[in-house]
Amino acid sequence: MGLTVWTDGLFAGAVYALVALGLAIVYQPTHVVNFAQGEALVLGAVVGYEVLSVRGWGWGAAIAIAIAAGAALGLLQERAIMLPVRLSGSRFAWIIATLAVALILQSLYLINESGAVLRPEPLVDGAIRGVAWQKLVVIGAAVAVTVGYDVFLRRSAFGRAVRATAYDPGTAALMAVPVRGVVVFSFAVSCAITAFAGLLAAPALFVGPADGLQFAVKGFIAAVIGGVGSPRGALAGGLVVGLLDSFVAADVDASIGGVLVYGVLGILLIAFPTGLMGTRTRSH
Repeated sequence: MGLTVWTDGLFAGAVYALVALGLAIVYQPTHVVNFAQGEALVLGAVVGYEVLSVRGWGWGAAIAIAIAAGAALGLLQERAIMLPVRLSGSRFAWIIATLAVALILQSLYLINESGAVLRPEPLVDGAIRGVAWQKLVVIGAAVAVTVGYDVFLRRSAFGRAVRATAYDPGTAALMAVPVRGVVVFSFAVSCAITAFAGLLAAPALFVGPADGLQFAVKGFIAAVIGGVGSPRGALAGGLVVGLLDSFVAADVDASIGGVLVYGVLGILLIAFPTGLMGTRTRSH
């Protein structure tokens, strides 16, 4: 297989991995799969288009605004999702809440950005051996962000609070862990990372205003393959999904790529019920 096929697969996998990482960050303290996660990726693309293509403010401003806007979106999502989850008492409330938030945000994007090509100028122009530098930037960013968050989770005091909340929020609260603060922090950070991913990926990827749910589903598949809740698993799962998509599109037919991905997902879950790098966690 050619270098382009491998690079395209790693690039797509890096995008899925960052969405999966965002899902993992929220899932750890809440055990909620946020299907509105992909809307943060679209937000990053929207910021890139508005800041770079429309206003011409440059990449420094775009990165700062995308991260801030993503964090703000995360705070709004936390209120819109976790409040009804807590009030309803239903174990399935999170499904309705996250999908409702995703559809509302999708509608807002379509109203404001309908017909817009959310593809701003790249951070790094040009290509090497037919591979766009921007794709390499996204791959490198995915590895760096995932490793950075994994180190933070394992070595910082707040990371220990996140892990304690993930294991048993009741006991964590008794040990003076700010459980509510951990949940709010998780939503803000997850959306900030995913918006950053959308900003970086937009110059090399066609992101439409209504594509958020599609990326959330691919990110969810990546998270399940790698092990839901594991940052390293998110990276591994994302790369598996991206490479499968790329190989199938190049050698067989892109239309059956989804079938193959789901087939591999099923096989992997038979062999690894908690994912490639997942661990069994205490249920809430």
